[in-house]
Amino acid sequence: MSIKLESPPHVVLWGVAKPPNAPSSSGFCQKLETFLKFSGISYEVGETVPMKAPKGKVPFADIKHDKKTVTISDSHFIIRYLIENGLIKDPDTVAGLTSAQKGESRAWQAYIEELLYSAIVRDRWYIDENYAVTTKEIFGSVAWPVRPIISWYFRRRVIKGFEALEARMSGHLYFHDSERPTSIDLIIYAFLANTLATSGNPYWTDMVLRSRTLLAFTKRMTTLLFPEYELLSHRIEEAELTGDMDN
Repeated sequence: MSIKLESPPHVVLWGVAKPPNAPSSSGFCQKLETFLKFSGISYEVGETVPMKAPKGKVPFADIKHDKKTVTISDSHFIIRYLIENGLIKDPDTVAGLTSAQKGESRAWQAYIEELLYSAIVRDRWYIDENYAVTTKEIFGSVAWPVRPIISWYFRRRVIKGFEALEARMSGHLYFHDSERPTSIDLIIYAFLANTLATSGNPYWTDMVLRSRTLLAFTKRMTTLLFPEYELLSHRIEEAELTGDMDN
């Protein structure tokens, strides 16, 4: 009598269409894939649109484990499910972070995801020339209504966010000076890779490409996790060769 071995856990990450050798155009899809890649769990990327997602947004995931498939929406809840069910290890626990360090990570995560990234996305969609580039990259010829105005408030938020992030990462290989990346490093990298992979947010991209600190961090993480991101690596190398950096 043969014994059927149980299949290892597997995740299907459903998100917007993306090439295999470039980051996702969605920061939160890229965040989830970065965690999956770092954890070493088996996964694949599936293509969908927000209108077909369970909660009307991407990413969502089909998680196959213990002879069942569980569908979960939202990158935060997907990652928490994987950790709490022992399917991946918590990067912060592995790194031995203190409660204070974990609290600082959560504060920075909220700042990046809820304030900084939202301002960058508005930069993509509310400025006419950026909107045209972003639409072509993501939707091709699909029409999409957009307002042609962006307030100074969002541009100011991008500047302040950049300055704060650059200052916090200056002089550090990783956010908490740990020997390996922690959750906040994965989050920071995901959103840096996402924004550098598109031509739709030139203002933010120009600031990052001029920053030795953020550029070196992005290069280090790309080499570690996504060496297949050839265009991103090429963009980083071009910035390094020009030497036109602010610090």
